[in-house]
Amino acid sequence: MANELTDRQKLLLFELVRRPEGVDPSEAARRLDVSRRTLQRDLRAVAGWLRPFRARIESQGGRLCLLASPQELGRIEAALGPVTARSAAVTPRQRAALLALWLLAEPGPLKLAYLGKVLDAAPASLSGDLNDLAPWLRARHLTLVRRQGFGVLVEGSEVARREAMADIVYEQISPYQLARMTTREGDLSHPVARWLVQFVQDPVLRAVADVVEAVLGAAEPPVEEADRFEVWLYAVIQCLRAARRGLVRGTDLDEGARPGDVALAKELLSSVAKATGLPALSTEPEIRYMARHLAGLRVRLDDDFRLLPSNVTALDLAHRFVRAVEDITRLPFASDHLLVSGLAQHLAPALDRVRAGLPIRNPLLETVKARYPELFAAAESASREVFAPHGLRLPDEEIGFLAMHLGASRERRLAEEKWRAVIVCPHGLSSARLLASRVRKELPEISVQEVASAKSAAHLNADLVLSTVSLPEADVPVVVVSPFLTEEDLRAVRFVLAKLERPARTSPEPGEALPGASTWALRLASSARTSSIRAQTMDDVIQLVGLDLVRQGRASDAGPIVAAIERRERLGSVVLPGRQLAVLHARTDGIDGPFVGVYRLERPMWTRGVGEDEPVAVVLVLLARVQEDPGAIDGLGRISAALVESEALVEALKSADEEEVRRRLYDAMVRLGE
Repeated sequence: MANELTDRQKLLLFELVRRPEGVDPSEAARRLDVSRRTLQRDLRAVAGWLRPFRARIESQGGRLCLLASPQELGRIEAALGPVTARSAAVTPRQRAALLALWLLAEPGPLKLAYLGKVLDAAPASLSGDLNDLAPWLRARHLTLVRRQGFGVLVEGSEVARREAMADIVYEQISPYQLARMTTREGDLSHPVARWLVQFVQDPVLRAVADVVEAVLGAAEPPVEEADRFEVWLYAVIQCLRAARRGLVRGTDLDEGARPGDVALAKELLSSVAKATGLPALSTEPEIRYMARHLAGLRVRLDDDFRLLPSNVTALDLAHRFVRAVEDITRLPFASDHLLVSGLAQHLAPALDRVRAGLPIRNPLLETVKARYPELFAAAESASREVFAPHGLRLPDEEIGFLAMHLGASRERRLAEEKWRAVIVCPHGLSSARLLASRVRKELPEISVQEVASAKSAAHLNADLVLSTVSLPEADVPVVVVSPFLTEEDLRAVRFVLAKLERPARTSPEPGEALPGASTWALRLASSARTSSIRAQTMDDVIQLVGLDLVRQGRASDAGPIVAAIERRERLGSVVLPGRQLAVLHARTDGIDGPFVGVYRLERPMWTRGVGEDEPVAVVLVLLARVQEDPGAIDGLGRISAALVESEALVEALKSADEEEVRRRLYDAMVRLGE
């Protein structure tokens, strides 16, 4: 009976039977590599096949659901028969992906006849796939070799081979499916997923998943869940290639891995090697290869751990980027401290990925370009201005993420409240109505109060006036716009709205002083100390800071303080580019209260920055207890923000006397945002 259905229709029905929560039609069309119209035809065929059963397909909440009793579902499965990798439909795109994976996975040449057998495809079809595959591989520094009597072979470095395999898997399998593959029940609905299980046995996949979860879950701070799945995939590919003697050579990698990443990679791969019986995984080049991928991981910071963004260099670059975007768009993004801190947190791992040459994947790129075209263009221009001097070229995928941050900032500002506007349009009622209609559609944050005459516009009870003609001075801002409200008009209106004073709020926003902030500013500034130290590395500085706090009576033991600072320092760069200044910060109960210390080095030392090492002449240390007064945390945060905005503060930290340093710190805490 199931023979009446095509292979693709069998797979569609199999998915409906397996998923009681339903199937997303767009996702189903994408996975089957068909149009929505073709999917509808297949659904009609499946519905017809189901007529002898007490079952029907319904759309519920945008998902396709198969409604049937458990007994009836059993009858359907029995009639459908086994749906395996061979019987399930494989689209031309999936076949091309599987062909590439076979060639990348195997160490030697493969005959076209053999590939045709395992992929259930005609040699002529595979020959066409190989023609398309060759330029794709060349772009990734790999070469496709085809010779009569020899077979087909991929040549190139082991690193490039593994990156290409990961790219294929990510292109074919959604993040949700990849996540499900790491669970006990698994998700083998996609041919590429089934290929992975064929090449790397299921027990190995599970063992690697358990190790990744145990090691990265116990890391401090813990790694974000989505990034754990990415590490799992790279570890699985390492196992696959190591089992076939495909090993990374030391010459394939640079020497730039951070010690913390190397230590974590060693712990991870040592456990994987033991669990899989592949000792080659724990060799030094393989460890450095994994450390390269760990460098770009995002971490989850809880409130007890958060004092400043983990990467001080990223904080500075985020501030410069936002300033550059503001100059381009004339929209006041720099006043959104949530945007700046969010960008800093995002840029910390992103810049590590760009620097290491790792792929950045953004499935929402085209959506972002369509929804925020002007913000994407601004982000692209600003990124060249800010990051190019450091030798970093951001790909479109990363620029898309930056544009998403900018879009979220704009949406937050627009959603805060409605502004009262009066429309002035001397050209007639039709023009006024057109403008009012456009305002309601394009500017939902504005409430049109009335249409007024030009004479009365000077004394209106409104927040702003939208006028089609220039007006004399008024009590509120006047924006001259076209009745059609063009894109340029929209930018001008939003710029004015962003500058308007907000009504009083019950809770403070980022950058807004907390109650008692000025008291804490005085306490923090007056207790700040400057010291001269001799150190050659940042590790030396951290040890000296711990000992200094014990000598001052601020701590009984240097150990917890050193451990807390090292914990944060491992997360990312602590250098402000071009300023010869580094910032160390942490939260620890090993200290008796908040602390601000300025440590000047007798001789500058070189510390890792963005793209290259940077000289450091002074180290600012900011510490707080885990359960610290919000006013103190606010003050320390204001100091960090001032570092990227005030050259005078930076210069004072480097060379001014202690009283001048204290005055500058106090100014930074009480005047920021005024």
